[in-house]
Amino acid sequence: MADLSRLAFRASAVVSALALTLGFGLYSGDKHNALFKTVSGVGDTVKDLAGMLRWRPVRFLRTAVYRGAGVTVNKVGTDDLVLLSGFLGDDQKAELIQRDGKIIHAWRLRPLELLPSAKQCRNPPLTNWKTAAHNTIIQPDGSIVVSFESCGMVKLDRCGRKLWATRQITHHSPNFLANGGIAIGGGELVKRKMPWPFVSPFWEDTVDKYDANGKLVMRKPATALFLANGWAPQLTASTAFDAKIDGEFHLNEVEELSPALAPKFPMFRAGDLLASFRNLNLLVVTDANFEKIKWSRTGPWIRQHDPDWNANGWITVFDNHPDGTDRGRVNGGSRIVAVNPATNETKTLYGGIKGQNFSSSERGLHQMQPDGSILITEAYYGRAFQVNPSGQVVWEYINRYDANNAAWLHGAEAWPRSYFTVKDWSCKAGGA
Repeated sequence: MADLSRLAFRASAVVSALALTLGFGLYSGDKHNALFKTVSGVGDTVKDLAGMLRWRPVRFLRTAVYRGAGVTVNKVGTDDLVLLSGFLGDDQKAELIQRDGKIIHAWRLRPLELLPSAKQCRNPPLTNWKTAAHNTIIQPDGSIVVSFESCGMVKLDRCGRKLWATRQITHHSPNFLANGGIAIGGGELVKRKMPWPFVSPFWEDTVDKYDANGKLVMRKPATALFLANGWAPQLTASTAFDAKIDGEFHLNEVEELSPALAPKFPMFRAGDLLASFRNLNLLVVTDANFEKIKWSRTGPWIRQHDPDWNANGWITVFDNHPDGTDRGRVNGGSRIVAVNPATNETKTLYGGIKGQNFSSSERGLHQMQPDGSILITEAYYGRAFQVNPSGQVVWEYINRYDANNAAWLHGAEAWPRSYFTVKDWSCKAGGA
């Protein structure tokens, strides 16, 4: 009987210890306290060391779901160039390629070498393969601008020489402004006391503008925008609001309305900003100073990326539409959706039906082409493809890493050769 009592006591002690550990773990995860950061940091470090030892971008590999490698379909019928960015071959790169896959030029994107300091990153990387760039943008002279996730933004000349780099944290895709500057999302840790419903500390999303030389000329917080426009009811519609340390809004795009397209959107003005908040399933249009909300729409997109102004007066967006299953088997996966801000009418341009299935639960880009085709970056599975207005795939690129895996693609954008002033892409000294 004594043995049974001791056994019961020990079993009870083990169960209590497990329950206590689980409860404390859940509390730590919810509060993102020191224990949570320590454990998360250990896990990240193990992944980083694995990446260094095997020299593989382990964080950004996925089991391949598409056959082939490189350009697998080329029926597009145009002679333009495509700027790819991602983990391409042996390194994180941007590559300018012909439609047949021939590489015209390449830039290596190594954050530890290009940023002023890795310590400026929100989570300082141990390797060049811990933090990934988002979409890379290019200018006619062949210079490129790239933002390393929650680290900083860098401009490189045609030959890969660094022209400038920010010390402020930036994230997601940069976009050029009409005056030659750049709009992009930024971030900062807020520790000061904030008005309800925001609970400090939390990670603040900001809309940033830089001039052409990389100098910060505007930084506006998302919390200020929402409070100034009376959005506390929207933010707390389902529950009490707690932004937490990892951020609640997830601002992932800021794009200016250009003077050329402004006449197509008479309800707005040139310089107005289109912004995407992923975690709120929200698109907003604000004034140029990011102070007044002029238009907003929640859904039908879910966790969307990359909204674009278009010449027909519509806004198009990459609707990630994740459903918790691999490849979006339940609700059809990702899609490209258009919305008319004048009428709020929406329509699906591609995806979500049999024969048009693709899926990227994270990231993802699209670019409307002059003939109505759509160039789509299915980032998560390392695929870029273009569909014509009939929905047929006319071009495809698979970012194969090895026999079993594909590597993420950060972006794919097409440019006519006439866009570039560069006549000779070779670099006699330095560069990629």
